Amino acid sequence: MRTRSVCTAGMALALLTSPSARAALDERPMRLPAASSAKRLAATQPSSWLVGARPTAATARIARAHGARRLKQETVFRLPTVRARAFAAELRRAGTLTYAEPNVRRRRSSAFDVMPQGGPRSAIVEPGVNPPAPGNAAIFVIDDLVDNTHPDLTHVRQLNPGPVLGPHGTMVASAAAAQLNGSRVFGVFPGAPVVSLGMPPAFTCGDSADAILAAARLDARVINLSYGGAACQAEFEAVQIAYAVGSLVVAAAGNEFASGNPVLFPAAYPHVLSVAALGPDLRASDFSSANAAIDVAAPGVNVPLAIPFAFDTDGVVDGTTNAAGTSFSSPMVAGSATWLATVRPKLSNGQLADVLRRSAVDVGDPGYDPHTGFGLVKMARALSFPTPARDPYEPNDAIFFVNGEVFSKPDRFVWRGKSRRRLKATIDRVEDPVDIYRIRVPKRARYAVRLRPRFGNPDLFVFRDTAKSTSQKSRRLARSTRGKNKTDSVRLTNRGGRARTLYVVVDVDDDGKSGTLDSGYRLEFQRLKRR
Repeated sequence: MRTRSVCTAGMALALLTSPSARAALDERPMRLPAASSAKRLAATQPSSWLVGARPTAATARIARAHGARRLKQETVFRLPTVRARAFAAELRRAGTLTYAEPNVRRRRSSAFDVMPQGGPRSAIVEPGVNPPAPGNAAIFVIDDLVDNTHPDLTHVRQLNPGPVLGPHGTMVASAAAAQLNGSRVFGVFPGAPVVSLGMPPAFTCGDSADAILAAARLDARVINLSYGGAACQAEFEAVQIAYAVGSLVVAAAGNEFASGNPVLFPAAYPHVLSVAALGPDLRASDFSSANAAIDVAAPGVNVPLAIPFAFDTDGVVDGTTNAAGTSFSSPMVAGSATWLATVRPKLSNGQLADVLRRSAVDVGDPGYDPHTGFGLVKMARALSFPTPARDPYEPNDAIFFVNGEVFSKPDRFVWRGKSRRRLKATIDRVEDPVDIYRIRVPKRARYAVRLRPRFGNPDLFVFRDTAKSTSQKSRRLARSTRGKNKTDSVRLTNRGGRARTLYVVVDVDDDGKSGTLDSGYRLEFQRLKRR
């Protein structure tokens, strides 16, 4: 694994790597609208709220009583803001409330129309590197409905046909997969299968979460998200569910560098391939957001794109335009990922992302940097790059991902107290911040857990099964934080008369002295002889 330095990312890095920020990924939000009049709420709050609850008969009864609509994720409900407090209060009394948050808006990450210059696709696809015939791997574009009457995009399948209400989705799809038909523009992977999930002109976190899950349930190989905004629990969980079933989510990093450079989501969630924009000089554009979540970069200035004829207002109604934004860098990488998945179908979604990161060409400051990540995606290098090891049991970055609250059932035990068990994995403070494993310890058994670093400085913790978050120190049974290159180890005894479920947690060191944001390790479980 190529490592991320802890010393180059500045303020945005701190936002993503502080212990409190990492802990927040393991703690669900509990925000509710203020107790106020409906008129005041309408003026100061989003129009709807998202409320999470465990799927029980009581939850279903309460949801019906309050008129709450379930999202595609069975544990999340949407309802008007004026009814959210009462709904959450009743769920809390029933003991099923898990979180509540505003249903925040999402905005598309395009920038502005610009004059034509250069050929951005050639920066990724070198001369002589020819795309394969389109296969089964498809790009799902969650955006404006793609105009499949456009000559360059007649191969696009509309999942929810209807009127094309905006140009952005068509532009995004063309950057990834516009056909090579002798006219207009063509994408990084010309003619690659594209499925369009049309979104309304103004859409929210809940809409995004529903669309991501819809794509995942159709076995989407690659999902492109060229939009962003504030963090949102429902969308975060939807992304992780999609990752768990094999989808690679690729997202635009955002165009906010000159506007305070806030960290934007979904690009900054774990297990999302976050894409920055490069200018014609292959340096970071002056608008592209920069932070420690950036993985790779692609051209994002003066990009030739298809546009619905009805929205072509640049002076020549020819169905093409040139535009800028990470909105168009992201689908270039999504097209590259789909090309790679077509040629190397045995790669998992995590391996696809790792190959694109590790084979990228450094274009910014030497090594990893928060403006361009690991560098510019290069198709020829990606196609020949060695297959990286799989990272097992992902996503397992929060207790609610492994205890059955988000997925239909808890993760299987990685060790049940019998023979010795070893596994290898990696963690990254941004992309894969924590690894959590369920183990089952037999009654009256002594056991040891050992953590041997391969690089970086991982730390070891053991929590009771009553823990809901790794920030709950009162639920922690043991810890070992010996330092870089040293084996961490704990020995414990289950003195009870029944087997116990525990959580073993591997985390990157909190002090930052290891010099990197990621670590590789070997984890070993062993039952010890009774004294």
